[in-house]
Amino acid sequence: MKKYKHYILFFIAYATMFFFGFVDNIKGVAFPLIKMEFGASYESQGGLVSFTWFGYVIFCFIASIFLQKFGIKKSVLAGYILVCLGAIATLAAPSFWAATLTIMIINTGFGFFEVGANALGTALFKKKAALLMNLMHFFYGFGAILGPKASGLLTGTFNFSWKELYLVIIIPGILIAIFIVFTRFNTDSNNKTVNEENKKPSFITILKNPMVWIFSITIGFMEVVEFGTTNWGALYLQDVYGLDPRTVGATFLSFFYVMFTASRLFSGLIIEKAGYMKSLVLSTVSTMLLFFFGFVLGQKGIWILPITGLFVAILFPTAIAVIMDTFKEDAPIVSSIIITLAGAVNGILQLSIGFINQYIGEAWGYRSCLLYSVILLLLLFYLIRIREKGSMLKVEN
Repeated sequence: MKKYKHYILFFIAYATMFFFGFVDNIKGVAFPLIKMEFGASYESQGGLVSFTWFGYVIFCFIASIFLQKFGIKKSVLAGYILVCLGAIATLAAPSFWAATLTIMIINTGFGFFEVGANALGTALFKKKAALLMNLMHFFYGFGAILGPKASGLLTGTFNFSWKELYLVIIIPGILIAIFIVFTRFNTDSNNKTVNEENKKPSFITILKNPMVWIFSITIGFMEVVEFGTTNWGALYLQDVYGLDPRTVGATFLSFFYVMFTASRLFSGLIIEKAGYMKSLVLSTVSTMLLFFFGFVLGQKGIWILPITGLFVAILFPTAIAVIMDTFKEDAPIVSSIIITLAGAVNGILQLSIGFINQYIGEAWGYRSCLLYSVILLLLLFYLIRIREKGSMLKVEN
């Protein structure tokens, strides 16, 4: 019976990541429809993207505090409630900025998903953490593939509006939320729920630990390398080589996501055998080499770049597995704070890529991902050295 309940929690973790990926990537179809409906400028569209992203990062921070106080179950549940409320709010969006606000509400739910689901994973995956964490994040990628496809079908065949796209997701959201309400979150041999930990390190105590900041900066660089291709790849092809983003750009991104999703599905066993830190280093080196040759070869090398998806895919989930190994029983709450800080680092670095494009040249923003991957490698070597010394690893309660 206990094993059966454990599988239910696995289902909740994986279903939440699938739902997260599906809803998050509806924006690929919804955002252009919002722009078209309200006749928004590209500057306003950029504001929508930036506003919703930083809103997500801020609510990752809020979610980490919420999780510390109320536990994992209520954090994940809050994510579903906020996403559904945001979807309902789209009905009362008469202007572009009102629409932006409703998307912002949905993104606050994503903040709770990011923190809550990963904390649930750290509490559940006591053995083969990298394998199970990569599999959990595979479901995000699977949802990310199906989200735009389903949205395109609904808008193209059934003439759904962007509002109706978001309304559709309320049904599965409510069903999973009800399932969570009636599920007890047991995660250890003493039958103690993850919401009832007796001794938790305080938020301030965690922030005082230098290891938390080292992980945050390192994972922030992982995220910028991971998101570099999806955020800037198609624009690079258009601005530098004059290639159509609707055809070549779309194929480029699809190729990347196929590599990315396949890697998260199949790489877990290899990571468990090779070791977590070694896998992170090898993946980063492979990414660096692919970026180097992809950029140096010019237009002939553009199809090398999406292959980075094979290697960047494992970075984040494997890093979470390293956090679990490093912070042990404190991993759920510590990881929630690290994820928040890493998101802020990624947001700043993504902004820097935009400035590079603006002031140095359109070719150099995406190419800066090579530099960021070099910095990431140096951070990983530093992290290995710190962990070998065994200092700064324990968070005092």
